[in-house]
Amino acid sequence: MSNLKSILHGKLFFILCALIFRGLLDVSYLVFVNPLFSYAGFTIDVTFSAYIFSWFLFLITCIYTPHLFMKVSDYFLCSFSLAILAPLSSLYGLSDLDEFPLLVTFISFLVIQFIVKLKLPFKIKIPVLRGGPLVAKGGALISIFFLIGWYFYSGAWQYFNLDFSKVYEYRELSAKAANIGLLAYFNNWVYQIFSIFVLAWMLHERRFFMFSVFLLIQIFFFGVSGHKSLFFYPILVLSIWFYFRRYHALSIIPIGFCVIVVITLLTYVLFDQIMPASMFIRRVFYVPAYLTYQYFDFFSVNQFVIWSNSILSNFISYPYNESLVVLIGNYEGSGAAANNGYVASGYAHLGLMGVGLYTIIFSILIRLIDVFSSKTMPAWFALAITIVPLRAALISSDLFTTLLTHGLIISLILLYLNRQYSK
Repeated sequence: MSNLKSILHGKLFFILCALIFRGLLDVSYLVFVNPLFSYAGFTIDVTFSAYIFSWFLFLITCIYTPHLFMKVSDYFLCSFSLAILAPLSSLYGLSDLDEFPLLVTFISFLVIQFIVKLKLPFKIKIPVLRGGPLVAKGGALISIFFLIGWYFYSGAWQYFNLDFSKVYEYRELSAKAANIGLLAYFNNWVYQIFSIFVLAWMLHERRFFMFSVFLLIQIFFFGVSGHKSLFFYPILVLSIWFYFRRYHALSIIPIGFCVIVVITLLTYVLFDQIMPASMFIRRVFYVPAYLTYQYFDFFSVNQFVIWSNSILSNFISYPYNESLVVLIGNYEGSGAAANNGYVASGYAHLGLMGVGLYTIIFSILIRLIDVFSSKTMPAWFALAITIVPLRAALISSDLFTTLLTHGLIISLILLYLNRQYSK
């Protein structure tokens, strides 16, 4: 058993698992993504030099990727490597796209790693707020029960639905009833941050009955809001608690990704079921990668946004007639809202300077998470609180939108308040 554990915690084993995952991505692209979705831009145009370079760059990425989970930044960098750079390099190698977006993303990855691991020549002492954990717990509970009451008072509860195929029919109606003014932000904070925080708190204190109660409340939030991701957040928190409180090996992530790719691909090959592979291979891995290339392609020849759609809207005129995500969705042909992570959105705002600015800000935020959680709470607990907004910033949202709408600032506040948690 100890030998198995030492293997799982080894760097070479992690690199091997990551490379196998990249290989499975290539196979899934050739067998599933391209044959069924070539009309959506997933074409094949393989050149030997590009394909070899894509593997070389990903190998370098794996070497610089943390293989042990000791703090939140380790998990984040591992996710960056596997969920972003692996499909980006695969798509580049198989479609012969421009290497510029891949290289910019790779450099951003290296800069984040450098900043979060940089040893400062001085120590920063952050004061502990007396009674902070009580404030955090009380505020989270009050917020959760307020939202439950508000859903009933506003009438949004009438659109409660647990059928995944019908969520889009009720989501807009529910939002019109419940997301009024500042409540549009507050409601997101409750079911993406406060509810997740309480679930992690209950697991940490092994209060499993109360965990079940708040699990049902989270399902209620999913049923009313119509956001499918809310249904899976508790599973994510439970998985983090179950694994990372015992083990440190991040090799579980590429292993898990390999299992998902193999199972969903076999479901398509053996049973001709398209939906699982479309959701977990195409949508999770290849769509964000493809949209990154589309963002860079569009804004390499068109005017930058320069935050005229957000924080600088009072000073700079927005240059387009459509929102940014709709603009790119129409450009790439799907017509859908083309949300993407901080690299693509940073480039849309100000090119390389935008990516650089977002990379530095994001690095500082991740380092703050490490500082707030170091020696004051379990690393898995800090990860559970921050994983939702961090994932949004990495894959599906502008950085400033993540700070406010997706509640990254709220996560940081909760971490700071809980710095006495382990005591």
